[in-house]
Amino acid sequence: MALVGLVDDMVKGDTNARQQARDAILDELGSESLVDAAAVFGNFEMMNRVAEGTGVTLPPQALEREAEMMKTLGLGDTLKSQHL
Repeated sequence: MALVGLVDDMVKGDTNARQQARDAILDELGSESLVDAAAVFGNFEMMNRVAEGTGVTLPPQALEREAEMMKTLGLGDTLKSQHL
């Protein structure tokens, strides 16, 4: 359950919850497991960025999740027009 908690808290963006999730993994599974889990999460995020950079169409859930960042970067109008 500690690994699931880490993934959930990484996605939510709550800094305090992330720390608690990291501590839970350290307590239950040890530091090597924390490093492995962080590497898997980081690799997944990297693959998403590569896919997005090559023009792979984003699913609607990703557009909703990334909406604020896209607005800040001025990408919202461009991405919306690609999905019409």
